[in-house]
Amino acid sequence: MALQEAGTPFAYGVVANISDGGACIWTNADLEAGRSVSLRLSFTRGSQPLDEEGVVVWGEPPGVGAGVRYGLQWSGQTADRKQRLARMISAST
Repeated sequence: MALQEAGTPFAYGVVANISDGGACIWTNADLEAGRSVSLRLSFTRGSQPLDEEGVVVWGEPPGVGAGVRYGLQWSGQTADRKQRLARMISAST
């Protein structure tokens, strides 16, 4: 996944867990709870990346090694985006 926070360059990471309500991601981006972010999600069987908007709801303190784990909640989803995300998640499991 690629992540963009307003006014910052793209950061990259890995989705650890995803659902219709949000996602848990690992990234080296420095995010704070309450911040809005834009994600470009690539799925193994997806033909095109899926763009989603989310809000950071929690983050773990940085540990040893690369990346920090954050929890995101989707925001601003339309019915069409929700359906596409559900199809992509279903096809990837």
